[in-house]
Amino acid sequence: MAKKKRKKTEFKHLFFPHKHNEYRPHAFRHRMLTLYSFVLLSSQVLLGVTYVSGPTLTADNIEVLKQNVIQLTNDERVKDGESALTENKALDLAAQTKLDDMFTRNYWDHVAPDGKQAWDFINATDYQYVYAGENLARGFLDAKSSMNAWMNSPSHRKNILNPNYRDIGVAVGYGKINDKSTVLIVQIFGAQPTSVAANETKVQKIESVPLGESKTSPTFSGSNITIVNRLPYLAFWLILFALIIFDGLSIRRLGYHKSKKHMFQFRAALLINIFVLILLSLNYVSIA
Repeated sequence: MAKKKRKKTEFKHLFFPHKHNEYRPHAFRHRMLTLYSFVLLSSQVLLGVTYVSGPTLTADNIEVLKQNVIQLTNDERVKDGESALTENKALDLAAQTKLDDMFTRNYWDHVAPDGKQAWDFINATDYQYVYAGENLARGFLDAKSSMNAWMNSPSHRKNILNPNYRDIGVAVGYGKINDKSTVLIVQIFGAQPTSVAANETKVQKIESVPLGESKTSPTFSGSNITIVNRLPYLAFWLILFALIIFDGLSIRRLGYHKSKKHMFQFRAALLINIFVLILLSLNYVSIA
């Protein structure tokens, strides 16, 4: 009976505030909260949550993102004094086939493992061209951010503003590359021949068109926190953060804030918790 009563008392000390634990349950003091925060941080890294590049896209989201990419591309061209591009179904198909190929064969590059390039995907359609180019984006959650990244890269910008292009095809999709979920955007440009003679020069001309250099960088955004598979981590973070703030107020009420030991442990819990939020906000994006 005494043993059962002792366990009940210990449980009460651990989880319920009362005068005998100074209204600070032992399980929710900053020392334990530091441990919980560290476990949450470690689980994110070990499970690869910090490298999830994008949310799951619905069919509607994909079409909206695709049309926004086309619209923003034309906005940049018109701003630069160039003619707007026309969406071409054959180039859309080439872009979609390239996107599917990257997900299926697990690569992220202008050149497929078997050496296939953008031109090969275009050639598989009925689109005849004298100029062609390709821009790729990975991990971007919206068209504006991917467009900003392309426009800040000289070779991608050159593709977008190339006066020789007349048509555009875009594909957007969600899947996994190297076991990391991501959103891919494929942008293919082209210009059809006006004569048989122009068509004969196709190979020489497309080789002079830059594809773009590889560029990877982290981006921080509040929208990354609300990605579906990060929501459980966000929920735990909110609980931990609230408990840390509550314990900090309790420390001050009891006068423990004058103790260097208590303040060190409290600050450690707070800093680790903030770092968890930073990782939840982090997203890796790249263009090629």
